[in-house]
Amino acid sequence: MDIPALTFNGPSVDAVPAATAEALHTALDDAGCCLIEGAAPVAVMDAIAAELAPFGDVGSVGASAFEGFATTRIGAPLPRSPTFQSIATHPLVMAAGDHVLGHATSWRFSAAEYIDIGPGETPQRLHRDQWKYDMVDFDFEVELNGMWAITDFTEDNGATRVVPGSHRLGNTETLHHDDTVPAEMAKGSLLLYTGSLYHGGGPNRTTERRAGLSLQHAVGWLTQSTNQFLECPPTQVSTWPDELLRFIGYAKTGNGLGYWRDSEDPLSAVHPDRTFDRGWATVRSD
Repeated sequence: MDIPALTFNGPSVDAVPAATAEALHTALDDAGCCLIEGAAPVAVMDAIAAELAPFGDVGSVGASAFEGFATTRIGAPLPRSPTFQSIATHPLVMAAGDHVLGHATSWRFSAAEYIDIGPGETPQRLHRDQWKYDMVDFDFEVELNGMWAITDFTEDNGATRVVPGSHRLGNTETLHHDDTVPAEMAKGSLLLYTGSLYHGGGPNRTTERRAGLSLQHAVGWLTQSTNQFLECPPTQVSTWPDELLRFIGYAKTGNGLGYWRDSEDPLSAVHPDRTFDRGWATVRSD
């Protein structure tokens, strides 16, 4: 299925059919972002919100305008929300990551955060997520990020603002709010975008809160945004699927990164009773 090209100052962020990988790839290539309507059932979003609600009191409230003085952030959703565990390797996320980051030997989960924007919040400064890496202006994509709509996202309640096509601009930081469009989407929808895309949280002009689950994924040779081995230590994840454990970092990456102790597979720290191949090299020449 063909979709219209996303324009720099278009009226909206185009949605792509959930089952159409070609449209997903086209949107990410052409616009640096895409919106997938109905990527998960509403009940899944409600379950994640309910599982993370008890941690609201320990969540951080923004200490700067960039973080948002009226915004609450709850970290470590993977160990805290079994329902999020079930969609962390969502087929659409994996397909998009393989497409955007497949040039690297491997890519993996980097971080997730429940972001709750309250009434009166002001617009977030436009930025590129990849700036966390010393603002290096990479010649290729190093991140594939996203946002699950835990509640409906509207222009008035703080929908993420994006600048379609800005993934080609470099570190100019000359964009303004008027250059953006709101990623309006219903609960259960998923916004995906590259780490080079200029974006920012929108202002909340309503009396309600706007909740989303922010996702970050990066090529395997970059440091993860949050320390997954502290959030998900071996003693607490022994029942998790191998696929998820590998995805969060219990795997060798690059060509000789991430091995444990005596050239051991890091997954052996979770399952010491199992036998794994040894050796630090991920890519072998023999």
